[in-house]
Amino acid sequence: MERVPTGIEGLDELLQGGFPERTVNLVSGPAGSGKSLLSLEYIFNGAREFGDTGVYITLEESRENIERAMLNYKMDFQALEDQGKFYLIDLGDLRKEVDTAEEIETGLLAFSTLTEFLQKHLSVTHAKRVAIDSVTAVGLYYTSVEVLRREMFRFARMLKEFGVTSLLITESLENQQLTRYGIEQFIADSFITLGLEDVKGELRRTITVRKARFTRHDTATHPLLITENGLEVAAEEKVLR
Repeated sequence: MERVPTGIEGLDELLQGGFPERTVNLVSGPAGSGKSLLSLEYIFNGAREFGDTGVYITLEESRENIERAMLNYKMDFQALEDQGKFYLIDLGDLRKEVDTAEEIETGLLAFSTLTEFLQKHLSVTHAKRVAIDSVTAVGLYYTSVEVLRREMFRFARMLKEFGVTSLLITESLENQQLTRYGIEQFIADSFITLGLEDVKGELRRTITVRKARFTRHDTATHPLLITENGLEVAAEEKVLR
């Protein structure tokens, strides 16, 4: 099976070379654990190092904040954007492209809107990578978990039909629930959790590949470091509890 590497030091080693091609992959963690940075690097590294056109859709942070974060970690995306290899789409841009009168009024977004946008966008750009930050925001549109689960499964199926290798972001809760709605991990082909623990007064970040269909993978918990150049996974070191 073809692999789609993340380009993040240590992470591809845990994934036996990267995500299997045309899969839906989920990253979950608390605030500050590195979720957005991981998804940004996945898209940016894909364009810069592997020539894969990528689309990053932010549903919570503004484009301005995302740009500031990327430049802070030395991800100079402007040239890639000019070349049509890197697309940074925020919620406002997305709503301009589709008919979302009801969603503009409510301030919420449905998976059907994301599907409509991606169908139009990918037909023009032929992007191979998509990251959505986050599906937590989309879930707020739905009034029942049953409807949310159905629409999330439908959206995941459409992502595969579009032929992209996608990365979805969600959040974990303080009550040890691994995902915001308790269902996201079941629709994904791989599931990565990020941890943020207080150890003797210092925050320790961790990463664990909890699930990976179609491939062998490392199941241990490893240290996750945020450096001036972005994320690094200490693949040779394990976190023991």
